[in-house]
Amino acid sequence: MRIGIDARMISTGGIGTYLRCLLAGLSRRDDDAEYVVFLQEKDMESCPGLGVNFRKLACTAPPYTLAEQVRLPRLLGREQLDLIHHPHYFAPFFGKTPMVTTIHDLIHQLFPALCPSPLHWRASKWVIARTARRARLILAVSEHTKRDIVEHVGVGDEKIRVTHNALPPGWEDGRAPMPEALERLGNAPYFLYVGNHKRHKNLQLLLDAFADLLKEAGSARLVMTGERKSLESVLRFLGLGEEVVFLGQMPQETLPGVYRSALALVFPSHYEGFGYPPLEAMACGAPPIVSDAGALPEVVGDAGLIVPRGDKDALRNAMLRVLREPVLRGTLAEKSKERARFFHWEKLAAETQRAYHDALSCSSGRVPASPSVSRP
Repeated sequence: MRIGIDARMISTGGIGTYLRCLLAGLSRRDDDAEYVVFLQEKDMESCPGLGVNFRKLACTAPPYTLAEQVRLPRLLGREQLDLIHHPHYFAPFFGKTPMVTTIHDLIHQLFPALCPSPLHWRASKWVIARTARRARLILAVSEHTKRDIVEHVGVGDEKIRVTHNALPPGWEDGRAPMPEALERLGNAPYFLYVGNHKRHKNLQLLLDAFADLLKEAGSARLVMTGERKSLESVLRFLGLGEEVVFLGQMPQETLPGVYRSALALVFPSHYEGFGYPPLEAMACGAPPIVSDAGALPEVVGDAGLIVPRGDKDALRNAMLRVLREPVLRGTLAEKSKERARFFHWEKLAAETQRAYHDALSCSSGRVPASPSVSRP
């Protein structure tokens, strides 16, 4: 059995984290399959320590290009694979190799305003639907994403497996030095936001709630990844200056220490198909404060505080509770570390491997019944 894994996005955000977890887990499983891992040239030295049944192969077709529609199917055909796993819904349109795909979210389909143009939105919708039809099985990273796929793509429930995201082995143990900007804070307590500054992350609400919080707790600070310039106008309007600290683009090895020292992660997003930052925070013992949007309640459970999406007062009050109630903060920190253990890379690999076998057994068109999956 020869299985291909399209890992061309292994250095790209959440999909890259997903791929590193999957490859680490699969390489440690007792399996008679041969795996071919397709990587961009620049990533050929990544994911060291794979098993003897893994072979890395350079692919010159970057993701989201016309080249991948031509070169990648040819490459897959030459390798005579029994199955290819694409970790994203943008897969080759006309490939003949049987396929499994992972869908992380439907944000472009559900929020057209986030697309650069109406044409981009229509194209994304068409690509998702075509990939979903072609795939033998679809892997969804949360129960919420599975429901979105059933409702908005029109795929039957029986064709979808839930394989929750995870963190790479030992990720939370990173001990890289703290960023200089945090060192300058001294002992000031800080809330943390990790992520990009796109509109659906709801950062204007976060800054508004934090500005209100400062009226009652002036010593607190808000630390954010990314650059200040994208939020400069909002900061000026709210009168926020040095109270908000920006860390720029953070290397992964630095993040665990930043999480560990935070009062809490604050993540008021309008929509998430999973939400990696809350999982990262929980693994490091930082309680998450999240909105009740998308899969965030599914990920966080009772290990954090969940507030209504878009409710500024509820968000401010949750932050005040964490700041003023050390017992609550300690309880949530312990619950967070315990809950994070559910989202394990070995579990992700085991469930994905089972999906590969199911996909290969359904060549007749019949999809095997979905196995029972433990819930977080």
